[in-house]
Amino acid sequence: MFSIGETAKLNNISIQTLRHYDKEGILKPNYINEETGYRYYSIDQFLQIDFIKRCKLLGFSLDKIKLLLFEGNNLENILESVSFQKFIIEREIENLEKIKNNLINLEKTLEKGIENLNKNPKIENLNFYILGSSTGIMKNVSDIENHIRKALKFQNQNYDLSHTFIILKVNKDNFLKNKKTIYDELIIGSNSIKNNNIYSENGISLYIESAVYKNSHYFENLINFENNNNLNGENYFLEIYYISKLDNKNKEYSLINIFYPLMRYNKNK
Repeated sequence: MFSIGETAKLNNISIQTLRHYDKEGILKPNYINEETGYRYYSIDQFLQIDFIKRCKLLGFSLDKIKLLLFEGNNLENILESVSFQKFIIEREIENLEKIKNNLINLEKTLEKGIENLNKNPKIENLNFYILGSSTGIMKNVSDIENHIRKALKFQNQNYDLSHTFIILKVNKDNFLKNKKTIYDELIIGSNSIKNNNIYSENGISLYIESAVYKNSHYFENLINFENNNNLNGENYFLEIYYISKLDNKNKEYSLINIFYPLMRYNKNK
C-alpha cells in the first residue's frame, strides 16, 4: 500500500488532484485509516491513475472519465469514446486553423495599411471574395445597417462576421453631380471565406483612417491622380472598411482603403 504522498509522487500528479478525484468519486483510496484519516492506494490503482491521465490528455471531462471507469469500461465503449473525442478535436483544430488564417489575413492588411496610411495614391490589384451584397441608396448610418442585414439575410450560410469586411460603393457620376458621398451598394467581402464570386481589379488605392460620409475630398484626390497620370477609371469608387476603433472623443474611425478601379485597357500600363 502507498500513502497519498507516495502515490502522487510516483504518478507525477498532485496530492490535491488525488483528493479531488476522491471527492468526485473517480478514484477512491483503497484504504483509509479511521484513526488518522490517512489515505492509501494499491499498486493496481496506479493503472487507473494512468488511464485517467490518458483520458485527460485526450480532452475527456471528469464526468466522461467516471462513466468509462465504472459504467462503460469495456473496450468497445472506450473505442467509441476515443473516436468521438478525436472527431471533436479535429473540429476544434479546423476552427483554430480558420481563426489562424483570419489573423494572418488581418495582420497582412494592417501591415499594408500602416505602411501606406495617409500616403500618396498608388496603383495596385485588389482581390476579395464577395459573400453578399445589397443595392439601394444609403443616406445615413441607419440605411447602411439595414443594407448589412439585407446582404446577410439572403445568404444560405451563417458567416463568422469576424472573417468579413464591409465595402461601400459610390457612383462617380452621382458624386461629381452632387459633390457629396451617396452610397448605392453595400458588399460583404472576405479574404478567407472562399467562394466562386471573386472581385479582382487593378486600380488606384488610398489608405486612410476615416468614417462613413467623410471621404469626398479623397475621391477628388483619386480623380486628380487619374488625370495627372493619363489614366481612365471606372464609374465607381469602393470604400473598404477593414478595422474600426474609437478615438479619444469616442468617435468611431476605421482603416479604409478607398479604391478607384481602372478601365481594362489601362491595366497593362
